[in-house]
Order: sequence, then C-alpha cells, then structure tokens
Amino acid sequence: MGALVRAAPTCTAFVDVAVLSMAHPGTDRHSTVLTRGSAIATMGPVAKIVVPPDCQRIDGRGRYLIPGLVDTHVHFFGYSKAGEGDRKTEQSILRMLLANGVTTTVVMEGSPAILHLRQAILEGQIEGPRLYSTGPLIQAPNTGELPGRRTFETPAEIRKEIIAEKNLGYDFVKVHGAMPAETYAALLATAKQVHLRVVGHVPNNLGMDAALDGGQVMIAHAESYLQTYFEFKRKLPTEPSEIDRMVREVARHTAKAGVYVQPTLSVFRQIIAQVADAEALLDRPELKLLPPEAIADWHPERNPYLRHWKLADIPYFRAQYAVMQRLVRGLNDAGVPLLLGTDDMVPMQLPGFADKDEMEQLQEAGLTPYCVLKAATANAGRFLGPSSNVGVIAPGKTADLVLLSADPTTDISNAFRQDGVMLRGRWFSEDDLQRDLWGISRH
Repeated sequence: MGALVRAAPTCTAFVDVAVLSMAHPGTDRHSTVLTRGSAIATMGPVAKIVVPPDCQRIDGRGRYLIPGLVDTHVHFFGYSKAGEGDRKTEQSILRMLLANGVTTTVVMEGSPAILHLRQAILEGQIEGPRLYSTGPLIQAPNTGELPGRRTFETPAEIRKEIIAEKNLGYDFVKVHGAMPAETYAALLATAKQVHLRVVGHVPNNLGMDAALDGGQVMIAHAESYLQTYFEFKRKLPTEPSEIDRMVREVARHTAKAGVYVQPTLSVFRQIIAQVADAEALLDRPELKLLPPEAIADWHPERNPYLRHWKLADIPYFRAQYAVMQRLVRGLNDAGVPLLLGTDDMVPMQLPGFADKDEMEQLQEAGLTPYCVLKAATANAGRFLGPSSNVGVIAPGKTADLVLLSADPTTDISNAFRQDGVMLRGRWFSEDDLQRDLWGISRH
C-alpha cells in the first residue's frame, strides 16, 4: 500500500488511555497498553506500567482504545466479478478498510486471487487487514445464481468441491441461494468431515430449521430470516404481536443452536436508497477511491437491483426492514452472538465506510453501543477461534487497535472518530491514513 508500509517498532506504548478491552464490560481508565512487535505485551494502570525508553509513546489522555474492527462480510469484487484479481482494486479496498479501523476481515466469496492476496498480506508484501476467506459460492443451477460462477447439481459434485476447498486452504464453505435438501445435507456432512465450517445464506426453499438444526455455524443477512421464516410459504406478518411472537421463537431456536448471525442491515437499506435515488449515491466522493471498472455494476444500466425493483416496491422493503430491526433486537436479547458484516462491493456498499453505516443501524435497531462494539470485536474473535488472537485487548493478543477521540459506548458513531489505527503492531496516525487514502492531508 505504498506510503502505508511500516516496519513494526520494537515497542509502542499508549499511555494514560481509557481502554475498552472487550474482554470484560466497562472501561479501564488511566491505563497503559504496551505492544512489542505484532503483539500486546502488557497492560495495566498507568502508575504501574513502566514504559521502556525504546518505546514509541502515544499520548492517550482524553482518548479511548478499542480492538481493531472485524468485518465478517467483505468482497473484493461484485456481481459480475469486475475487478477480480486486479491489484489496484484490491489495494484500494484494503486502504478503505484500514482507514475505517477494520483490521481483520472475512471474504465471503473466495477465489484463487483472494488466496493469493491473503498470502501476500501474511508475508508482508502488501499492507492490509488480515483476510479469512470462504471458498467460491456453493449454488445450485437454475436458482437465480450469480453470473460467471459454477453451479453444483448433485451431492457428489458438492462433496468433491468441498474437499477441494479444504485442500486449497479456504477457511469456510459458503452456501448461496436455493438448494435441494439432499444436496444441502451432503454439503453439511462433508464440511463437518473435513473440518470446514458452513456459513452464508439459508437455502430459501428449505426453511430456517434446516440451517439451525443442520449445523450451519453462521447465517449471513437478517434478510435470510425473511425468506426462510417470516415469509416462508406465507405473507410477511404485519401485526406487531405476531411479529414479536415469531421473533421470540426463532431467536430462542437460533440461540439454542449456537449460530452466529450477520445482520447486514445496511446493505438492505442501501437497496432502498438506490432504488429511490441511485444518482445521489453515485455522486458520493468516496466512489472516486475505487477504480471505475470495479464499480461498473453500480451504474443504472448494469445495476441488478435497479433491473429487478422499482419505486413502487419501496413501501414493502421498508416493512421488511422494520421486521428485520425487531429480529436483530430479539436475537441480541436472546443471547445470539451477532457479527459486524457489510457485504461491501455489492452495488453502493463502500468498503470500510459501510462499517459505520452498519454499526449505526445496529444501534438504531435497539442494541446498546457496547453490544454493537462487541459484534465488531469480541464476538468476531470468538467466531474466528482462539488462534485468530483478535477481538479483545489483552496480553498475547495481536496488536490490532484503534485510538478514538470520543467514547464509543455513549454513541457508536464515536467508533469512527479515529486518531489512528495500529495494525499488527504498526502505528498509522489518522493523518497518515487519510493522506494515503485521498492523496492529501485531511487535517
């Protein structure tokens, strides 16, 4: 990433800072967090931590330190795969993510190019958030599959694909769209045998119970609940008492199954916004951060959303969104672990910038700012597993940190009032990040 490449200092100390470790509720004020290399070495009250003379000191007074954000639903190419494997596009997306405090991601449509990019980041050839990745989309033929992707028709084809994905080094298997029951069963069974976890959509022809009882570990999109539960073989409920009853029942079932959920509210509301006025969204200055060919699908003549939906559909979309908001609040109240996910690079979803939209919409749905922050940090760390070493601030964890000028527990928007980001022990001031992103200083 050009100007952003840094050699990790021997030691960095955030001195007299308020720490939201996310390892426990509350804020540890007047603390020092000391990092060495790519890891957190020690932390504690400022009066008890001696900062070695070789440490870079960062003044934490009046500031807040949180773990780096984890976006568990990102893409490096969109609907028509425009920009796939293009290094300029990849680096633009990495810059946009890091500039918004995202230090770890899950790519939700893998490819050989993504595996190559993941390795380049691990080897330090490219600076950017750490990548985890699903394999290519697992989708059945004649189910509205996305263009330019393979489809898998039989259980035997599914089994062969999943074994291949395991051998190639993908981290997850992603389900996409409708699927015959026997094919979905083969997918779940084979993934379990080879120790790959299944994530993604719920087959909309099978219903929510198929995923919750079958072993899928993460459901992408609150919208999946619309298709496979609230509107499964019936009309969308409109009576508040019925909606609340259905929310309670499915939230209990989801919690009992131990399934993680990515609400991705922002991408759904973004569809409403672009159907209402696509040109306004295309006028945002942030679009200039991406190569034109990477966002060709966002323009009206190629935008798949604008081909399928019209202004007359908006009232129904808003009713669906209201149900999704109640669902997300109910899932959280039932103890379901929620995850931050944006579905960036689908039309109008800007990498990094969509994380702020998503977190604000989770707060609007009724989550406390702390619960939203937990979805973006500690919950994601547990989802990725202990070897990820991310999601909390604690000795031995990866030194992925975001320094803020305001308290994110009073308003989640403050999670984006950044003074800088640390990525695996490398410190980038906010001015560094903005200069690299825009080509000029923003201060």
